[in-house]
Amino acid sequence: MFALQDALGELRPTAELRWLDLPPAWVVGLVVLPALFALAWFCYRSEPVRPGVRWTLTGLRFAALVAVAAILARPALVRSQEEVLSPEVMVLLDDSASMRRSDAYADDEAARRAIADLGLGPDASRLDVATRLLDRGFTGPLADRGWVVNTLAFDRETRPVDGTEALDARGDATHLGDAITTAVSRYRGRHPVALLVLTDGRSNGGADVLEGARVASIAGLEVHSVVVGDTRPLKNAVLELVEAPASALEGDELSFAVRVQGRGAAIGRRVEVLLEEVTEAGTRELLDSREVELEAAGRRVVLVAPPGPGDAESGERRLELTVPPLEDETLVDDNSASVAVRVSPEKVRVLYVEGYPRWEYRRLALDFLKRAEKDIEFQAWLQESSPGFPQEHGPGSKPLERLPTTREELLDAYDVVILGDVNPYRLFDDPADGEAFAAALVSFVESGGGLMFQAGEQDNPRALLGTPLEDLLPVIVDTSEDLFFELDTTKPFRPVLENASVPHEIVRLHPDPDTNRRLWEDEDGLQGVFWYSGVTRAKTSADVLLRHPNDENRFGRRPLLVAGYYPQGRTLFLALDSTWRWQWQYGPRYFERFWKSAIRWLSLGRLRSGDRRVRLETPRSRYGLDEAVPLEVRLLGPDWRPSEQESVRVEIEDESGEQRSVVLEADPGRPGTFGGEIDLDQPGTYGAWVETEGRRAASVAFEVVLPSKENADPTPDPALLAAAARLSGGTSAVVGSWRDVLAAFDEGRERREPMNSSLEDFWDRWSVLLGILALLATEWLVRKRAELL
Repeated sequence: MFALQDALGELRPTAELRWLDLPPAWVVGLVVLPALFALAWFCYRSEPVRPGVRWTLTGLRFAALVAVAAILARPALVRSQEEVLSPEVMVLLDDSASMRRSDAYADDEAARRAIADLGLGPDASRLDVATRLLDRGFTGPLADRGWVVNTLAFDRETRPVDGTEALDARGDATHLGDAITTAVSRYRGRHPVALLVLTDGRSNGGADVLEGARVASIAGLEVHSVVVGDTRPLKNAVLELVEAPASALEGDELSFAVRVQGRGAAIGRRVEVLLEEVTEAGTRELLDSREVELEAAGRRVVLVAPPGPGDAESGERRLELTVPPLEDETLVDDNSASVAVRVSPEKVRVLYVEGYPRWEYRRLALDFLKRAEKDIEFQAWLQESSPGFPQEHGPGSKPLERLPTTREELLDAYDVVILGDVNPYRLFDDPADGEAFAAALVSFVESGGGLMFQAGEQDNPRALLGTPLEDLLPVIVDTSEDLFFELDTTKPFRPVLENASVPHEIVRLHPDPDTNRRLWEDEDGLQGVFWYSGVTRAKTSADVLLRHPNDENRFGRRPLLVAGYYPQGRTLFLALDSTWRWQWQYGPRYFERFWKSAIRWLSLGRLRSGDRRVRLETPRSRYGLDEAVPLEVRLLGPDWRPSEQESVRVEIEDESGEQRSVVLEADPGRPGTFGGEIDLDQPGTYGAWVETEGRRAASVAFEVVLPSKENADPTPDPALLAAAARLSGGTSAVVGSWRDVLAAFDEGRERREPMNSSLEDFWDRWSVLLGILALLATEWLVRKRAELL
């Protein structure tokens, strides 16, 4: 119904009598006809006949003279064909991403009534309103009035479409001026009469809209428009999800970072940001909240959900972050974000290798890890233990009789290895076993395992330099200046946070950032420590979490806690050896929270997916609606070697629960790796997962948002469209008064163009000659009867 129609109109044949040499009508009426009548009367004025006969003869003579005069005026029959071109209206339908927005229309009863009359609900998007206006409001009435409707969709580009069902509002920009000029040039040579623009009017690129309207006006086109959207001054609170965990373990706190922004009249208002858990029954439980003042630049807010189990069926926790709508807020579809976090009930399996029973080992291995039976399976290996001494272990585990030395043993039994103050090559009587252990640790981390280096006064990290394990360290140690630096152990110090406002989950001891900072840095916080291992700096790809408060080198303050990745696994370097001092004053609460957070973070490289042999990843947590989302699966076989499958299926689910799937093909250059992309047509939060043996084995979450240009200012701009209409003699209206625009498309606007014609003279016919002869013969007979011959 919206396809471009043929440029040829309807061909109509016509026949018309024309007088080729006829004088002007006033000459004929005032001169020729009176003269001919006078001549006819003069011929019979003195004849001796009755008056009736005289008038009859006069009339016949007058008719004969008129017939001769008519022949002299050259009557001709003109036969022709003409093309009747119906008036055309070019509909420009906005297909940019801002048309996905839903408006409140809080104070616009006419708009709400018009939308309801179109069969739409209050949550209809701008695109829904625009397409329904075209389908139900304009197309039928325009066709009844003889108009031809041609539809073009536009965003950054302008293109013809066959139907509104082809529109998806994914364009990353709105170039309305370009769309008008493109439509004018596309239909040049036909009979375009008007442009009808259905848009929110917010042009953010390309040619100037008013210049486009001038071009249309010069071409003789009227620009009409219906502005879709709530046209009140912008008042909008925006919540964007910045960071969210895709998966977690039971007992984990869940941290969510959002950016809350104010636009228009909302700037300066104070709002509350809520974190709620949504159950399968639809009930909501408030878990955390923060009050912020809305700013144009946005404020980053972190909310924390306490530990909790996943749903019994899906294994997920469904949470929603919300800013309650402001009074008279114009846009309410960007006030919330939903997140599904997969919760794995598996325990973290920890191997703690230590050289000697220092205080850190005693407090960590004996006081904490052995008691953490709900969350952690624990085994220790103490190098200086006596022969036959049963190694420490947690409930349900057996004491180690030997230290594992192969990759398979580590991957099958552990998720995290804590390497204390040891030299790996002195853990065994046979140096070959030390080499094997170091190689196994490297392969363990490469396959997703977590490895923590806790510094000590004897070996760690010194003994690791020049070995394969040095590559795993997230820090760089310069032997020329760091191994023998002077250390004052007489004064305690407290670490300082690298990012106190948004602390890493490992160093987030308290949900409130200010309280958390005081715990780390203030005198009434955690007990200070005396010793640390001085390292040069963190590696480029690593994240510094804690630094020394005053010890500096040419790279800045020395790092004390550094997190890194290598490449699928996670590593952590702790330059302190007396975290056990943090139990003073506060008891084990913060000491255990720190270690539990560190161990869980290290384990997520393997456990976050639920299956240690499957990993599903996407490079970023947020994508624009105009982007394809890349997905990558790393799949290992039962032997922990790369899978030889040809493809892997990934399931995708949106916030409404609708599911789709994408098949990822194997990457020939990377064994066991599968990659592909998926295009998503709705903004929101999505979950993706891989299933093995009927259960979810790996999962990831990400958000799809409107493109930045389209999201920067989505407020409708009726003034711009009204100005364009005035320039071209058109009409502009809002949703509630769209019928005013329809009324401007009246009937009788077609154009007629002659195609061909032929000329046929009337005088060159026997019938004309016979007619004149008949008149003269009749006059002769009447004269004969009147005995005038």
